[in-house]
Amino acid sequence: MAKDIEGLVVTELDKALDIAETYFATMQTDTIPYSASGLDNNFIAALDEMSAKCSKATTGFTNLVTSLAIKAALGDSVDIRYHQTQIQSQTDRPAGFNFRGVSEKVIYFWLSTHEFVCAKSGWQTRTFERPKPYMLDYDENIGDIKGAFLTCYDQIEEHRQDALAALVFLLWRQLQLRDAVRIPLAIPAISDVLQITRYFQLHFDYRYKDTRGASRLPVLALYSLYEVLVKELNRYDSKTLKPLEAHSAADSRTGALGDIEVVNSDGTIFEVLEIKHGIAISKDIVESVKRKIRCNNASRYYVLTTHNRHEPNEDVLEEIENIKKSLGCQLIVNGVIPSIRYYLRLLSNPSLVFPFYTSLLSADTAIAFEHKDTWNKIAIGDVK
Repeated sequence: MAKDIEGLVVTELDKALDIAETYFATMQTDTIPYSASGLDNNFIAALDEMSAKCSKATTGFTNLVTSLAIKAALGDSVDIRYHQTQIQSQTDRPAGFNFRGVSEKVIYFWLSTHEFVCAKSGWQTRTFERPKPYMLDYDENIGDIKGAFLTCYDQIEEHRQDALAALVFLLWRQLQLRDAVRIPLAIPAISDVLQITRYFQLHFDYRYKDTRGASRLPVLALYSLYEVLVKELNRYDSKTLKPLEAHSAADSRTGALGDIEVVNSDGTIFEVLEIKHGIAISKDIVESVKRKIRCNNASRYYVLTTHNRHEPNEDVLEEIENIKKSLGCQLIVNGVIPSIRYYLRLLSNPSLVFPFYTSLLSADTAIAFEHKDTWNKIAIGDVK
């Protein structure tokens, strides 16, 4: 029975996290997840307080996550206020097991695996493990979360609130907290061009929930390469790499010609890179580039994509030739990965790109925890 319960609990936790991650990745506002929008306002306030104080009250937070996961798994067949077998004779809906075991064997490892706040048990202090149900008149001193903690239990059992929706809300708040933490990023000590290129490709192609941040990754990788290129190649003598614009900034508003710009000493445009993620280069994209550069004197403009079909078709080649003839600009259409591999071979030490890349990953607001965490996993060989 215990193993069955553990499996059901993990299933509900995974389900709640999937909902929370999807919402977190697609919504910029602080509006609560749609799945939790039907919860009572008092319940939401209590859950919010538990989230706000989770770092100091790790035991209470882990306790609540444990009980909500059990409730989501077993439903109305259990009253989660009766958390110990020795007091479950007092209710007609006994769980038949101690919640502490589930907390220690399942919840702690699940929360820590996802790098969320947790204690090794939700019952690791005596004030939580007293043989008393978690009623509103629970008389043990459990600190300043007491009101919110007991309100959560009361809302679930007396007001029949949705435990899964409550879990979604708590995990959504955990995602926000986790994303705000600056995590150390691995800087691989490798110089092999093919291996470095493989690392970048794995990072770009990983199936992220936050696709907005994913589309920023090839831009940061190529910018990192240019950080080294402009210092090493004679082509870029007296040239300057312009700072990156924010990912959400539109070119029409910033005046930028592309994602990456190299300028001459007088500030005029020398070279531009426009980078597409998962999009094949079409004639429409090239015509858009033509409109951007017709009033500028860029000598070279790259349009690069992570799409497998990165070779220009006949229509694109024809437009490229027209741009060269009419504007004098060399337009180059290619793949991001072949371009990275080519650029790396020009460097005296290809590994120099990694410190720049990890620095950009840390600082760029479009890059979420999952993108950083995936990079660390790639660096240690956990993603292949």
